[in-house]
Amino acid sequence: MKKNNILGLYVAFYLAKFNNLAYANLGFGNQRQTHQKIGDILGIKPATIKNWRDEFDPLFEYRAGWYQRKLTVSRIMVVDAVGNLEEYSLRSIINDILNNNKQSDINKITSVVSSENQYDDYISPQTRGITGNKAEEYFIDWYKSNKDYFSENAEIKDVRNHGCGYDFEIGNDTIKLAIEIKGVSDQKGGILFTEKEWNTARAMKTDYYLVIVNNVNDIPQLNIINNPYKKLSPKRNIQTVIQVNWTVSAHQIYKTLKTE
Repeated sequence: MKKNNILGLYVAFYLAKFNNLAYANLGFGNQRQTHQKIGDILGIKPATIKNWRDEFDPLFEYRAGWYQRKLTVSRIMVVDAVGNLEEYSLRSIINDILNNNKQSDINKITSVVSSENQYDDYISPQTRGITGNKAEEYFIDWYKSNKDYFSENAEIKDVRNHGCGYDFEIGNDTIKLAIEIKGVSDQKGGILFTEKEWNTARAMKTDYYLVIVNNVNDIPQLNIINNPYKKLSPKRNIQTVIQVNWTVSAHQIYKTLKTE
């Protein structure tokens, strides 16, 4: 993929994620005028900028966008690279792109996507959150009618925000089972384990259950694998995520203190 096309994807993602705030902060006018200006700067058709924005739209709530189309690898990599950035930080990157500033930083974000051919089976930790949330809610409803599936007289505990390496804990005085939920949008599809999840599965062995909810957006189908560490052989993926920090020199601090 050409460098300017990669940069255009980053700009399009910014427009999709922050919507009216993004258009206002870029200061190019209305949406049509903004697409035209971005297209002129990057040498890309304005309609292409809009179409790329539409591809990212289903990740957010402003427009339906191209919800029928799955994100390609390059789009997923953009999401994973900058999806966690706040508006101000991402805007600083977008401004550098559009003003041709800080070429070393621009080369860094370009290199993230230029390696996309290495990931034919790439699975996104960012986009999986959409199906993952639906799968978790489906499991909660399913468990209400299947309370004795894992263990009799056991209670379920939601630990999704505890960083345990799994989503739910089922147990009583004598047993503690870990339940990790994965959602897949299709009838069949791969899943992604984080390092924490996989190491926890390795440590807990038969006390760890993987629950996969396939076809989560239509008619969900629930499948359960006990001791996934023993039964599955995942491929390791190393990902690059763009992080932004802000440095202030000692000289600037000293100069400011002198004027206080």
